[in-house]
Amino acid sequence: MPLPALLWLALSGSLVFASIWLANDLSAALQWPDWWVLVRTAIFSGLFAGALIVSLRSGRRSKTSLAAIVVVFAVIFALTKIERRLPANRVLLSPGFEPVRQRLKLDATFLMLAPALGWVVLVLFAGTQGVKHVRTRTELELAERLQQTLAPPLAVRNADYEIHGRSAPSSQMGGDLLDAVTHDGTLACYIGDVAGHGIQAGVFMGIVRSAARTALLQPIPLARLLADLNQVLFEIKAGSPTYVTFACLRCAAGGKVEYALAGHEPILHYHARTKTVTQLSMEQFPLGLFSHATFTSGVTEVEPGDILTLLTDGILEVPNAAEEEFGNGRIQDILLQNAGRSLADLTERIFTAVGRHGQQQDDQTLVLVRSTAS
Repeated sequence: MPLPALLWLALSGSLVFASIWLANDLSAALQWPDWWVLVRTAIFSGLFAGALIVSLRSGRRSKTSLAAIVVVFAVIFALTKIERRLPANRVLLSPGFEPVRQRLKLDATFLMLAPALGWVVLVLFAGTQGVKHVRTRTELELAERLQQTLAPPLAVRNADYEIHGRSAPSSQMGGDLLDAVTHDGTLACYIGDVAGHGIQAGVFMGIVRSAARTALLQPIPLARLLADLNQVLFEIKAGSPTYVTFACLRCAAGGKVEYALAGHEPILHYHARTKTVTQLSMEQFPLGLFSHATFTSGVTEVEPGDILTLLTDGILEVPNAAEEEFGNGRIQDILLQNAGRSLADLTERIFTAVGRHGQQQDDQTLVLVRSTAS
């Protein structure tokens, strides 16, 4: 335990146990001088704080801890010896005050037991529920940092394309990831949805992101890329039921875009020239589900102003009060009505419309790719 935290703990403990010596004054029928009560309480409180610091810093079973305990009892014994030599107030010691003395002893006993037992309960709580709470909180903070690393906002562009992406996890550690990679004049992006939430899903997301980024740096067809990713993820997950749906684009100069999907929602293609929206879909298994699954990829042509939309089912499946899902149709309407806006504005309008439709129940991730070639 860091020394500043240890000092705060020792201070709280000394204040709690100071009441024991004050209660002892009641038990002794208030016979000792006021100054002695204060001095004795201050000495005992400081001694307890020092012994607590020594014990926690050295370990409960060390010889130093044993020596600290011996010192505490030696000082208590010395204080008792000194008390016997002090002039005592005998007013409440006379026979007529016997009922008062009995009441003072009863109150003093409870005043001694209450803080002592309270301290014991506090220590037990700190060692069990407190540690559990801190561990849980630490895991949540780690999950949140993982989420920020694995699903950061995207804002990437080159001479021919611009990409804007955003993810809104349903908890501190969601299962969605998104990324964009530029290499040799091409711009690639992908979106994934890992089954599950929490640290385990976060670790799997990290594996997917690293493997996908490495694979996208190689000039291989997306079909082979998915096959390689699938094999790697299947072997790494070691029998767990985890898998990931995946959608990927590789955008090259000249308006040629290769795409591939693995168990994922269709990619929406907004055509600027005809003001229409079509769907790019593939019936393929998610990644990591079967070891020898096969995959294919396709190619589509884009023109200046065209927008390709990748999204996860957390957006499409948001229900309203009538249990009606948001669906692809509403996304297409937003694209048709706002295609001329910036991708950041379009992203915000989609998330706003989804939020108005119903309450978020799953991670929501959206990536927009616009052709900007003249």
